[in-house]
Amino acid sequence: MYVKVINPATNGKKVYANTGSARRVANYLQKEAKENGQEVTFFSQAGKGELTSDEVVSLRDNNQKGLGKEAVKFYSLVLSPSQEELLQLGEGDKALAQYTRDVMDLYAKNFNLKGGRELGSDDLVWAATIHHERKNRGTDDGPQQENKTGLQTHVHVIVSARDAEQKITLNPLSTATRFNRVQFQAQAGAQLDEQLEKDQPKEVGAKPKDRRQRVQEKADEIQQKAATNRERKPLTSEQRAAKEARLEVQVARLNSKVIEGYEVDPERVKQIARESKYDNGFYGRLGQLERAAERGSLSKDPYEYLQTGKQHKGILRWSGNSGQNKVLSFLRHERQPSTC
Repeated sequence: MYVKVINPATNGKKVYANTGSARRVANYLQKEAKENGQEVTFFSQAGKGELTSDEVVSLRDNNQKGLGKEAVKFYSLVLSPSQEELLQLGEGDKALAQYTRDVMDLYAKNFNLKGGRELGSDDLVWAATIHHERKNRGTDDGPQQENKTGLQTHVHVIVSARDAEQKITLNPLSTATRFNRVQFQAQAGAQLDEQLEKDQPKEVGAKPKDRRQRVQEKADEIQQKAATNRERKPLTSEQRAAKEARLEVQVARLNSKVIEGYEVDPERVKQIARESKYDNGFYGRLGQLERAAERGSLSKDPYEYLQTGKQHKGILRWSGNSGQNKVLSFLRHERQPSTC
């Protein structure tokens, strides 16, 4: 069982943009369904019946009282059982819909609120739809944009960033003390095992594990898999070319902000990126260099900073308008990642 809270900053930036209306996501989910000959319908808590995409958008967009214009208005989740689990769930979507309702109850309960208050699914404004196909994308095997083989049924959920009373902001991408995503994913996995009765002991006479033990085992598996996945698969030539093209744009933007004569070499930056395997730390340091340049400072050795985050040669500071920059000072720092 795979459960994901989508972060538009890293996945589906346009499709899953969530600082405005839910219309774009609803339209995308409707389009995906129609391309596979499926009429999209949504469901929510038991007893609410089927919902159209227009009704979902209306429910969600009218549940944002207290949120600023640029604040996140909703979150998108994906629940994706394995092919083996889908076979065990059987034909039809009824069992998967019930599982989704159970997962959304777990989602609500996973928020740590002031005073120890606990939410349930009825405290949320959410809707989900079931898709039966998915296409090859990115590094997937098989021709791009063609449907994957085998059972591919999965669930898309749209859930408001405010509770139903519009008094509490609910952010599943917050800190683990507020919402523990690993714990939530583990709970969702244990829930499906219960539904499929996979939690029964195989040995005769053995006692079944309690819910806490099974959730902890799931959490350990998730963390181990994440650690393994951090050993990145080699990029394709197309992926590498796309990353380096974006790097050239970012380096050009950085160089437009630094004092003349201290521009960084794009090719050297790309080489450091390759050596770091394009990890998040590298991009974070490159972004920090650009923000520092906007404030009138730059690491004396930006390449060392990009590689290690350290600045043994200090930083340069300047002032003046573009084309009239003048170095005012040179400061030595053993390590100053916050100012560059």
